[in-house]
Amino acid sequence: MRLFILTFLALLAFAANSILNRWALLDGATGPMTFAFVRVLSGAIFLWLIVAVNDHKWRPKFHIFPSVSLSIYIICFSIAYLNLGIGIGAVVLFGAVQFTMFGLAALTSEEITLWRILGAIISFSGVCVLFLPTETFEIKINEMLIMILAAAGWGVYSFLGKNAKEPLLETTQNLIWAIPFVSIFFFISPDGIGVKGLILAILSGAITSGLGYVIWYSILPFLKTSFAAILQLSVPLMAAIAGVLFFSEEMTMELVFATILVILGTFVSLIKRQ
Repeated sequence: MRLFILTFLALLAFAANSILNRWALLDGATGPMTFAFVRVLSGAIFLWLIVAVNDHKWRPKFHIFPSVSLSIYIICFSIAYLNLGIGIGAVVLFGAVQFTMFGLAALTSEEITLWRILGAIISFSGVCVLFLPTETFEIKINEMLIMILAAAGWGVYSFLGKNAKEPLLETTQNLIWAIPFVSIFFFISPDGIGVKGLILAILSGAITSGLGYVIWYSILPFLKTSFAAILQLSVPLMAAIAGVLFFSEEMTMELVFATILVILGTFVSLIKRQ
């Protein structure tokens, strides 16, 4: 039950990140680079304060792969949501995350059942639906490709979390060392931030990213890589519903069909071998 609750909280945090990021960029007063910078900075500071209470002598260790992969995700995630709707962005992100993590699982010889493979195919086909040209659905190919790059970063970051032994410390140091990488893009292209954007970026960084990532890293050692990938496919449904209810985003037939395929694939992957 504890694992179920923590998993649900982590997935809820992921959906909230999509909502907060898109919400901050809607009025044009906040730019993606500034949002990303404030997000990673506030997350790092918040978690560092928590760590410092228990161990004021602690110093972050530098591990390049999680720091770089997390930076790629945060930067591309913000840029993509400049023009993507909440639901569409989440479907593309977590559909592509699944593809990335399945590939990494295969490379490390993790056992993957046929049901899980079939579920992955069904779910990923849902993402592909969003790339089909129609008269009523505008395809934003550049933003979608950027979101796929964000998915690659998040997929690698999640895969590396399989070996996490101290989730709080590792998440804290990953966010701290992501600051220099995100700062490069921020100083190259500073794009301003409004009061609302600042508040949302801090919430995203400290709560839904900082604490959300700690929870995620705490449960990843108990999940198969392929299963962790599939679990994240529930996030687009939460994000899409929030987009429709709170931001008046259009629930197109393409998005509905894509979401159904993603959810169907998730359930298929849960079927166990007899």
